[in-house]
Amino acid sequence: MRVHRTGRAADRDGSLTRVLGGFLMAVTAALQVALGTAAHASAAGAPDYGIAVEETFLATDVGGTLTVLPEVYTLRPDGSRAYVKRGEPIGPGVAIEDVLPWNTSPTGFDERAGCRTVRDKQDSHRHVRCDRLAPLTFRVDKAFIGYGGQVRFFPPVGPDGDRQWRDDVSTFVVTAPAPQEEGETEASEARRKAVGVGLLGVAGGCGLLALLLVVCLKPSRVRRTAWVASCTAAALCVGSGGWSIAEGPLVGGKTYTRYSSGPPVLRIPDGMWDGQVLLQKVRPSYVPLVATAPDRGHEDVTEVSGVYLPAPPGDPKDWVTVNGAYGRIDDPRRARDHMLRTAAGAPGVKVVKPPRLVLLREDSDARTPVLCKCQALSVRGRPVGMCAWADTGVRVLVTVVGTRLPAGHTVSVRDYVQLGTGF
Repeated sequence: MRVHRTGRAADRDGSLTRVLGGFLMAVTAALQVALGTAAHASAAGAPDYGIAVEETFLATDVGGTLTVLPEVYTLRPDGSRAYVKRGEPIGPGVAIEDVLPWNTSPTGFDERAGCRTVRDKQDSHRHVRCDRLAPLTFRVDKAFIGYGGQVRFFPPVGPDGDRQWRDDVSTFVVTAPAPQEEGETEASEARRKAVGVGLLGVAGGCGLLALLLVVCLKPSRVRRTAWVASCTAAALCVGSGGWSIAEGPLVGGKTYTRYSSGPPVLRIPDGMWDGQVLLQKVRPSYVPLVATAPDRGHEDVTEVSGVYLPAPPGDPKDWVTVNGAYGRIDDPRRARDHMLRTAAGAPGVKVVKPPRLVLLREDSDARTPVLCKCQALSVRGRPVGMCAWADTGVRVLVTVVGTRLPAGHTVSVRDYVQLGTGF
């Protein structure tokens, strides 16, 4: 009987244990579901951050400083943006990381609380990480053309649907020393001509000395040596002085940048960037008409143009237009400025960012920089950015939607429409 009672007690204890275990498992599962739902709701309700920089192309002399002005925003349900104020934290656990171009160094850390330099094992760039939104100022230490930098979030943001980090990283390009206008300034021309006149004066003095040596001194080895040296110096000074006045400039007088040339033919391909954008037979109504009228008396050219839209399922609002001409162009600088001035002077157009020079290296020929001039316009309320380049055989104006200066875009377009090589 005692054994029987003990077995029944054991059964009751086992049943109680099973009931308690099931209850605990149910409570745990409920807590997990609740916590997971809360976490999901928190993730779903987290702000969708985006980042951009105010100027994407910067230039200065060696030793000068540049400032990158990042803008961080969140997207509202209606598609509008709410911007984070400068000096304020972005959000819990979110920081801004600046990746500086090579040959630059950050400055003004004393004025930026919460900023520090960090090392990245993946590259040799210098990284600056800040807990609050603030401008980044850096100094250019050496001369270079077209080095890139980034402003991004830390920790890195993963892919969010179709956007694929589109607004989570913003890039900028720096050139040093600042690209100067091709051609010669008035001051440089006056300086090299003055140098040429001075050299001709020295040549005259050397010639007079040679004449005096012949007239005043008796023949000797010393007179012959001095006469030969004087005549040689006179000849060298005459050649250098004449070159400096007529052609020039001599070393130290060069104040302009040579620009690369291509074949005097402008092709409008059916597609670019491996078919990512396609040529359109009819210009959509939302793409503004860009005028690049010929410059009468200064060129004899054949005009060509094209409108490109992204291949489906791309956003058709991200259009690119190419307007240009090929043939005889007397003055490339005048042709380029004429295109920008004509576009800016059309009815309903306002200048948002005035023309500025941008010098970039071309991927196919890194030794030959491409000099562009870019401006941003508002065409009947629609923002557009445009860049132009020109040489003695081709002039082209590339226009894209938005106010950013599409210089990098323009150099890659040049590979297709002028060089005919692509990538």
